[in-house]
Amino acid sequence: MKNIIRFIMYIIFLTIMEEKIDYFNRHYMDYDKWYDLHLKEYNDQINFIRSVIPEGNGIEIGVGTGRFAYALNIKYGIDISESMVSLAKMRGINALVASAYSIPYPDKYFDFSLNMVTICFLDFPEKAIMEAKRVSKDCITVILDKNCEYVNNIIKNPAGFYRYAKFYSFEEIMNIYKILDLNILNIKFMIFIQIIMLNIGWWQFQENNQVITCN
Repeated sequence: MKNIIRFIMYIIFLTIMEEKIDYFNRHYMDYDKWYDLHLKEYNDQINFIRSVIPEGNGIEIGVGTGRFAYALNIKYGIDISESMVSLAKMRGINALVASAYSIPYPDKYFDFSLNMVTICFLDFPEKAIMEAKRVSKDCITVILDKNCEYVNNIIKNPAGFYRYAKFYSFEEIMNIYKILDLNILNIKFMIFIQIIMLNIGWWQFQENNQVITCN
């Protein structure tokens, strides 16, 4: 009976995944145009992310159409949407169609990885975070906190790409990191966005202009 239930759940998972990929492939231009229509929000996010990413060779996990990777000079990216990857390639990104759970690069190949609000579209965030950590020295995760008013409105009226999203709170993501035994290097906040950078050995907590460093 347990095997039958697992099989049914697996089929449901594959069906939802195929539906999600199909939607992203069909509406990739709608996604890309959003940034043209909301330039201030886009530029604010770019400047915010630029302030925390380190120098070096990076990869964006869930690169989409390459909007962020291009602006941030990130040369590599992966995404499950073939249509989005095609547009990212046109922007000069070395993009591949691949899953966040199985990134086709060797261990510690990158200086850093950027997960730009991709976690909410993943069914297994723990596995994705560990895979990001495997391929990069520093792992940067950007989330939309489900406890903020902006996300609450999305949850109440899901539409477009966000109909496939499952949002997490800051505390839930931090709990995942604890379970995975990952140490925090830096945390930085911006209105609705929270960024978490992971590294090994020590951690630093930063909220607004207050910084606490622990060994």
